[in-house]
Amino acid sequence: MKMKKIFLLTSLLAFTSTLSAECTYPKKKFDIPSGKKATEAEMVETMGKVKKFQEDLAEYRVCLDEELAKVSEDIEGYEEIKIMQVQKFNASVEDETKLAEEWSEAVRAFKSK
Repeated sequence: MKMKKIFLLTSLLAFTSTLSAECTYPKKKFDIPSGKKATEAEMVETMGKVKKFQEDLAEYRVCLDEELAKVSEDIEGYEEIKIMQVQKFNASVEDETKLAEEWSEAVRAFKSK
């Protein structure tokens, strides 16, 4: 029984490392400026970066869905793989939500100047 668990864990680790190789979480390479201090040009530039990052996150989630679809539901450990993929998916949604909140706050501050 112990050997079976070790084999399962080893298989899952190998499989999930293969899965994550295809779907790379996008990196946020910018900061949201202070809306009170930013220029209009800075806000417009940041808006473009926010939209691009949101598109990258959406592509990442599509990749996760496609990756999971390639896995047979009949294999041992499928549920664990699915849980990990769902956690990655949800984490990207949470990051996007936080980004949207930060951006909205900066826009409100910019407009109130």
